[in-house]
Amino acid sequence: MGRRKWTTDEQGTWLAGYMDQFINSQQMKTTAKEFFPKVLKEWHKAWPVSDPTQEELAGAKSPEDAVKKKKMKEDDRVKAWFHNHTRGQTFGSGSRGLLKLRTAKPRVRLEWQIYQQMTYESKWKAIIDKEWSAFTKKWEAENSEMKMMETRFTFMNTFLQEKYREESDD
Repeated sequence: MGRRKWTTDEQGTWLAGYMDQFINSQQMKTTAKEFFPKVLKEWHKAWPVSDPTQEELAGAKSPEDAVKKKKMKEDDRVKAWFHNHTRGQTFGSGSRGLLKLRTAKPRVRLEWQIYQQMTYESKWKAIIDKEWSAFTKKWEAENSEMKMMETRFTFMNTFLQEKYREESDD
């Protein structure tokens, strides 16, 4: 369930009528200088800012300040309305782009990565676990105040790269 609309149906239709102009002004990079001043002036002609409530008057320095704050809040809402109602659209067509469901071509693996895939579970996992445990105990004993930067993943990759080089040399 979404938030309650702050506009009436008539206001929503009025704002939607300026949607194409908003998109064009964004493309031309004239939204702040030309589009919003014109639209906000027209908006306030059609729907003048209501008088501030007692709470708004109490929270402001003066009655003029309360009116100014209320007008700025309404202006911000109008601006946000345009941004929210064009989010995710392709400019001009008003339709959203399609999801790209095709997967990218798989990356070519390095030789040591293929070696890892073929031998890790059957040959190296238990040895790496034991080596990692010994490595972390030794490191913690020597560097008790510092956080270890090496992770098991990087340790495993380095270990397997070395083993691959050793087997390749043979």
